[in-house]
Amino acid sequence: MTIYPSLLAFLSGLAAWLARRIFVLSTLLSATCFGQGLEGASGTWKMNAARSTFAGGAPFKSLTVRIERHPKGEVFTLDRIETDGRTTNYSTILYLDGEPRRFEDFGCSGIQSSRRADERTVEIVRMCASGGWMRLLRRASAKSNELVLEITEQSADGRRFDRRLTLERQ
Repeated sequence: MTIYPSLLAFLSGLAAWLARRIFVLSTLLSATCFGQGLEGASGTWKMNAARSTFAGGAPFKSLTVRIERHPKGEVFTLDRIETDGRTTNYSTILYLDGEPRRFEDFGCSGIQSSRRADERTVEIVRMCASGGWMRLLRRASAKSNELVLEITEQSADGRRFDRRLTLERQ
């Protein structure tokens, strides 16, 4: 069987053209899926106390989380009401790059870093100048209307709190 040079050139050109198209298509699809992952957590989420656990501390009366897109990452806002009625609110920009940044908060000043651990999980770590720390894992559930926060805190005096909060989209 004889293969003509012009046919061979045509076939190799066709293969290169297809490879470029497949590369562009796969890049667009992965960017779209990544974008949906970022958007998937955006919105307002409220704690379901019946499905949440509070080891080492009293449960919250109420907890609401807002996640909003930001040009450099996302804005994470947490509003909570303690069982005694005290309210706490904090809002921070999560850059999601793992870099430590200074922050000031009511109960803790120090450094904070945030990163995307995988396509479903964001990790926030705060190290306080007083010696206390907090690690918050935010996981997207298999259910699109559910988000899980796993919060581990240790105060400067050594007390430890572990909370697993189930949040529902509002």
